[in-house]
Amino acid sequence: MTIPVEHNWDLHLSVKSDRRWFGFNSFAITGIAAAFDFILLIAASAAGHLFYERIVFGGLADPSLYVGIGLLVATIFVLAMFGVHAYRPGEMLSFRRQLVLISALLPAVLLFLLAVVLFLKLDTTVSRGAIITTSVLSMGGLIALRLFWHHHLHRAVARAAFPTRRVLLICPGTMPTEPVVQRAALSGLSVKYTMRIAEADLALASTSDAYEKHGIAEVDEVLVAWSDFANLRALEECLITLRQFCVPVSVMFGGIVGDVVEGFAQTVGERRVFQTHRPPLDVYERGLKRAFDIVFSIAALVVMFPICAVVAVVIKLDSAGPIFFVQSRKGYSGRAFRILKFRSMSVMEDSTDVRQATRNDPRVTRVGSFIRSTSLDELPQFWNVLRGDMSVVGPRPHALVHDDLYGALIAQYASRRHVKPGLTGWAQINGCRGETPTVDRMADRVRHDLWYINNWSLWLDLKIVFLTMVCMVDRSNVY
Repeated sequence: MTIPVEHNWDLHLSVKSDRRWFGFNSFAITGIAAAFDFILLIAASAAGHLFYERIVFGGLADPSLYVGIGLLVATIFVLAMFGVHAYRPGEMLSFRRQLVLISALLPAVLLFLLAVVLFLKLDTTVSRGAIITTSVLSMGGLIALRLFWHHHLHRAVARAAFPTRRVLLICPGTMPTEPVVQRAALSGLSVKYTMRIAEADLALASTSDAYEKHGIAEVDEVLVAWSDFANLRALEECLITLRQFCVPVSVMFGGIVGDVVEGFAQTVGERRVFQTHRPPLDVYERGLKRAFDIVFSIAALVVMFPICAVVAVVIKLDSAGPIFFVQSRKGYSGRAFRILKFRSMSVMEDSTDVRQATRNDPRVTRVGSFIRSTSLDELPQFWNVLRGDMSVVGPRPHALVHDDLYGALIAQYASRRHVKPGLTGWAQINGCRGETPTVDRMADRVRHDLWYINNWSLWLDLKIVFLTMVCMVDRSNVY
């Protein structure tokens, strides 16, 4: 994306010229998207009933009952989508996330509807065939709407038609601005002018004429994006000078300061403080998470037992050695436990010399290659979950030697142990799955793990479990 600056700004891309079309207003998009979903679900319910009656019985019946059912389904679905902020423009741009939410929420709403029908003994009144037809039409319609939004919103962002507020971006001289411009566009901001303040250029930062030359009179807002913490004096002068102008000013930090201000904010005296490390889960949260772990693990072991039996037999036939692989790992608060896996290698490494698996690793057996790429080797860890060593969702545990290595290289690495390790986690569904050949890759995994710890909820665990099943289709980074 080309960074919009004063000398290359094209008038026909200005926000003013596109404000006449309400469809790209960020608030309007939220309401319109929700309204479209609401109307579509009601229409799909009525159409599903009429279509089913016409095909099966050759006639047309009164659709009023199914209009009422559609009204109930549409209300619950739209409220659920609002609850996960799915109608925000930035969320609407992600087709994959929308598809996942629709695939999770719509079946849940329909199952709730069927439960109500059975509980109230209305199964003789409500046709299950019409419900199935309605489900297919609803799913297809919602996906079609998401394709429409995905296509048109991306075009709107590319044309600068989506934002609603013009912005003067102020940043250090060497800071790359394209990521900031892209994030601003998704938040309803159009970067019209860019002003760079070079290192130690206090004269520029404290001169009001410089801001006027960079178009401060023509913008609705000033956004200061700062990452040069060795040059805080220039930032201070900049903020002091901006007080002369009647325009709102926002500051966005990067680096360690950005991580701090993203924490939970509270007041101590007259000062705002930010919580950078969430305390361990309280008694209620631990009980809720433990109950979910037990119920899910028992269900998984019962359902997956035939698969486990087949895997065990095939491992024994494929290569010499035990069926299970046991290795020491660190769990909650650094306590050691023995993790259980199906053996996928010809070695049983559990010492100070443990190497991660790499592509075409000769240690991996023929069966091991398949069960590793499909994560079937992790199934015995449901036993670790039942024992209380692990959780279904949490930071993935690493070998002890890797814990010691990365603990010395990554400052926040030990914070991963504020919760129990998990079979899957937020990092794994965000692309941090498999080998970590560099410290940066491990640091990215740690960053995702800490976000999970600081934002835990039962809904988040359910979401991660569902997305894990979706992500398991991609086996490119696991070997």
